Amino acid sequence: MSSKYNESWITFRGNPRRTGSIKTRPLTRSLLYWTIRLGPIISSPVYENGFLYVANITGRIFCLDILRREIRWHQNFGSPIVSSPLITNNMIVCATFDSWINGDSLENNFVYCLDKNDGSIIWRVQMRGNIFSSPCSAGKNIALGSMDNNLYLLSSRGEIIWNFKTKAEVWSSPSYHDNIFYFGSDDGFIYSVDTDGLLRWKSKLNGKIRSSSPCVSDDSVFVGTYKGGIYCLNNMDGIAKWNKNISKPVLSSPLFVKDKVMFGTSDCTLYCFDLIGSKIWEFKTVGKIWSSPSSSEFGKLMFFGGLDSYIYDINSSTGKQEWKFPTMDDIDSSPCLSNGMLFIGSRDGVLYCFERYRDPSYIH
Repeated sequence: MSSKYNESWITFRGNPRRTGSIKTRPLTRSLLYWTIRLGPIISSPVYENGFLYVANITGRIFCLDILRREIRWHQNFGSPIVSSPLITNNMIVCATFDSWINGDSLENNFVYCLDKNDGSIIWRVQMRGNIFSSPCSAGKNIALGSMDNNLYLLSSRGEIIWNFKTKAEVWSSPSYHDNIFYFGSDDGFIYSVDTDGLLRWKSKLNGKIRSSSPCVSDDSVFVGTYKGGIYCLNNMDGIAKWNKNISKPVLSSPLFVKDKVMFGTSDCTLYCFDLIGSKIWEFKTVGKIWSSPSSSEFGKLMFFGGLDSYIYDINSSTGKQEWKFPTMDDIDSSPCLSNGMLFIGSRDGVLYCFERYRDPSYIH
């Protein structure tokens, strides 16, 4: 395998910066490789060394052997998991959102750490709020937001190092770059916090930052708001470089690749902008887009799911559809891309796996 490829997608959006793009082997034309029924999936899968880890809203997390097309192990917590797992330090970290199904229950919310080889529980930490935010690695530590209004930093042993309190629920998944965390809150602020839990800056946007997670480039932070804002901020001081208003919430996290940033939105549109905020193209679907688009840095195609139940493949240069694949229910899950493969879950209970299409040997 060429050293130019990084074939691990170990966290929501592929890396701690939450860009949605990594240096992985690209897909061109895609071919269905495998489907497996695991239960309704909102969480996004993660992948490393031939194994895929995916959680569902019945509270189960699975380790799948992709080459053998079989379940290696699974663990059942009994409380829904809607955020995405994290692979870190030979462990799997995931968290629960108990009241997703169980009403107002908060007492069964935990951050779990599992041995990634057999699924056994290494530690668990009880949390005071539901967890929608996907955990993010920061060296050996782990950051995630909670609906008790806090961002938490945990050690690799499950100890709470610090918490940073906001004035409303934190659904947004934190990003991490150059020893700085970025995350949004329902209080309408996006926050920049250092590794000691001290505020660098905060910026008031036009509404709640809900499930759109900050996407960090070398000098900018891209994020969407529940009121319909699309923002590009300076990552040093939080001052807006540009912003756009649309009619519906932005719950999808941005994709940043090369010189483009792409947002899925609840007005059934995927928007592509250049880095100064000029619109390059837009792509319309017939359903809201809550899934976050993903791509390889080496490919021209990007992928996402829609609430119209389709998986889409769009040319990121032209905004034209290459193909779409039907599932049987809404897709909130965001694609995981690695080693020339695509993995995505659906609320229909099926995990879909695609591989690069190869012409049969009899075609020359």
